[in-house]
Amino acid sequence: MIFWAKDNIELNRQGVQGGQGQVVSRHPFNADNRPENTCFKMVGQMTLPPGASVGEHTHTADEEIYLIVSGRGLYTKNDGSTREVGPGDLTMTRKGERHGLANIGPEALHFIAVIAA
Repeated sequence: MIFWAKDNIELNRQGVQGGQGQVVSRHPFNADNRPENTCFKMVGQMTLPPGASVGEHTHTADEEIYLIVSGRGLYTKNDGSTREVGPGDLTMTRKGERHGLANIGPEALHFIAVIAA
């Protein structure tokens, strides 16, 4: 199965999960229009402008991975501690855990987000 970039849905969302600023997401599908019989709820290319963030939130029924493509971020882990992340870093939030991500650099933070059941 191939999802062509030209067919991606682009969304500009304010205050994602209670975070600051705007998040731009580009994705071939989300939980509302995903392919049948897959564990994937959402796969997206995400952009956080400088100062923007995805607010801390808990995954009660799924898990999420962030793969940082470019930029610098501050990732909040389940225990509330934070770690700086950059290109090539991958974060994993398991079912029942909490996380958040903020852009702390002068340029846009680009990452791939994958949510699976």
